[in-house]
Amino acid sequence: MALFLDGPACTIDDLTDQDSGLLDVSATCGINVSTKIRLAHEEIGTDLQLWLDRPRPAIDMVWAPALRIGQVVTTPPLKAWEAMLALSFVYRDAYFSQLVDRYQAKWEEYSQLSRRAYERFVASGMGLVNSPVPRALPPALSSVPGPQKGGTFYASVTWVNERGQEGAASAASAISVPDGHLMTVKVATLPTAAVGFHVYAGETLDSLVRQSSVPLSAGLSFTYVPGFITTGPLSGNGQKPDFVRPLVRTLLRG
Repeated sequence: MALFLDGPACTIDDLTDQDSGLLDVSATCGINVSTKIRLAHEEIGTDLQLWLDRPRPAIDMVWAPALRIGQVVTTPPLKAWEAMLALSFVYRDAYFSQLVDRYQAKWEEYSQLSRRAYERFVASGMGLVNSPVPRALPPALSSVPGPQKGGTFYASVTWVNERGQEGAASAASAISVPDGHLMTVKVATLPTAAVGFHVYAGETLDSLVRQSSVPLSAGLSFTYVPGFITTGPLSGNGQKPDFVRPLVRTLLRG
């Protein structure tokens, strides 16, 4: 699972899976769906911060350590809340733009679904990690001479913390390699939370599997040999929560 601060968990495709007419409505009303997703993410972030800012319980007369929003994991209930909230924002703007009753009905429907998703998130609790690892940046690709047929290859990386936990995979980089050459993958620097990185590579975006058996150091160039590793973990989705913080309900805005 990605960290909340990695950015919105929802995509436009996620929203159109819920509402097949979304793109037609956004085109008709001049609504930027990506902006609504970002605004939903930011509003939820404000609510998460309010929860985290509440007084911490004392354990044996010692205050529990403060939690940071950077530790929050985007669990499925949190992602669902973000999606429903973004859809409600789209149809709210559509209604006020066109004053069409069916847009108002959709706005009210997704507002209700957003509240239900919020309730499910509260019931499940806030997932957090002890040592958060952010989503990696795309790697730099190059090539070196090698006895292989060329082609187009893709590579993604994940950053790894001292516990061996991987953050969310980076966006994939691509390179066209001539015959007689091999793709190399390099990460110049790592964030302070990471001690190394893993490489995921393949000949298609859907076939990226881990190539590195142990985390690699920053600045090290990894050479990808097509077909050398044919099975392995798919590119990482991020950290699972180390613990869950129980939540109490608060009033939702809007």
